[in-house]
Amino acid sequence: MKLTKTILAVVAATVIGGLASTAQAVMIQGTVGFQAPNGGTASQSNGVTTIDFAPPVVVNFATGDYSGTEGSTAFFANISFSGSGTDATLLSNNTPQYSFTSGGKTFSFDLTKLISATFTPGTFSLSGLGVARITGFEDTRATFSVQGTGNGFRFTLLQASETAPAPGGQVPDGGSAIALLGIAIVGIEGLRRKFATA
Repeated sequence: MKLTKTILAVVAATVIGGLASTAQAVMIQGTVGFQAPNGGTASQSNGVTTIDFAPPVVVNFATGDYSGTEGSTAFFANISFSGSGTDATLLSNNTPQYSFTSGGKTFSFDLTKLISATFTPGTFSLSGLGVARITGFEDTRATFSVQGTGNGFRFTLLQASETAPAPGGQVPDGGSAIALLGIAIVGIEGLRRKFATA
């Protein structure tokens, strides 16, 4: 009877460890680029620079988890910031900065912080950090950059994902901690029984 309980405890610990090992985060990997055929505008007033994307904004290249989304039309939020260079501060709510649907999945990006932003008549450049989201994937930290030149700006947009969880996001354990916990519990029960009979 005692051997049966021990075997059942080992089997239970093994099953729990096996189930936990399948719960792993799937991080977003890849790059997506956009083009705005109708250009857009960048304007400055009272120390605030606003970038306005003229629709449509279309996915023009994609790699990794973004593959197959080329040609999708994206909603793009305007970007407003104050300051210049590394002192630039994001003023607008860019959650999401962009979003589009392709193949039954929603793709989006939340621009949360600027790294650098500059504006001069005829040219501007902006880069920032945020969180990339794709249906079925773990929220992933990513970078975002946009450059524009000319009159009625033509935009070049790029968003690349890193392989790190989004701030505040937790990556589930691969199962090794649960397996070790199960083994430890079985070992403690074995020692308890050994000393209980002694």
